[in-house]
Amino acid sequence: MTAYGDTWADIYDSVHSNIGDIPFWVDEARMADGPVLDLGCGTGRVSIPIAQGGMPVIGLDNSSAMLKRARAKARRFGFTSQNLRFVCGDIRSFSLGQKFPLAIIPFRSFQLLLSVADQYQALTTIKQHLTPSGKLIVSLFVPDLGYLARDPSLQTFGRRIIDYRTGHEMLVGEQNSYDTFNQVVNARTIIEQLDEHGNLAQKIYKDYQMRYLYRFETLHLLESSGYRVQDVYGSYNREPLDESSTEMIWIAMAR
Repeated sequence: MTAYGDTWADIYDSVHSNIGDIPFWVDEARMADGPVLDLGCGTGRVSIPIAQGGMPVIGLDNSSAMLKRARAKARRFGFTSQNLRFVCGDIRSFSLGQKFPLAIIPFRSFQLLLSVADQYQALTTIKQHLTPSGKLIVSLFVPDLGYLARDPSLQTFGRRIIDYRTGHEMLVGEQNSYDTFNQVVNARTIIEQLDEHGNLAQKIYKDYQMRYLYRFETLHLLESSGYRVQDVYGSYNREPLDESSTEMIWIAMAR
């Protein structure tokens, strides 16, 4: 699994400010009516809005840099460890001594597990932390055959965002290659930070790997790990999954 460093932790919230998934996670947390376990919580991007909605949250991540940022944000918002706590741990083998009615793995964090063995181990550990009929929600991307055939030397820049620390623009790009035999994306996110005049001030590269999963593969993985799939959505608006979907949001109940 990938652990993210200080530089990436500092700009993570700016880079991922456009996902549009927060209302979905907050609604699910309210329906769960109990403590929420946010796995792969990173900088608290999802944990903090859930806590702001009145639900207690424990966020778990394997990156001390990301958790440092999450805790600083939590203090700034006035949270205490009674309603929002961040823990450093491995999604495959953590032990919290507590059960939850809802565990969530937002924004593709599950896909940082690169082997089927790791995926099964994580799902088993999560199930041990769910109440009877507790719910797990996992967000994945839908594999795109067009992307799989892309030239790995191609760099694409699709977004201009604002660096919340400086107020200056950043350009966000990507360059990916695909190991189709092992279903692994060798991903590179490219950040071009601009100065106050719009000139390039710094380039940041973030390399990581993700394993992509197909629909029926994911269904089998969840069912064979002791879950019953309740729904699968194709968007955070709860639209049905279809051939045009770019997201797969799995709602599964512990059996």
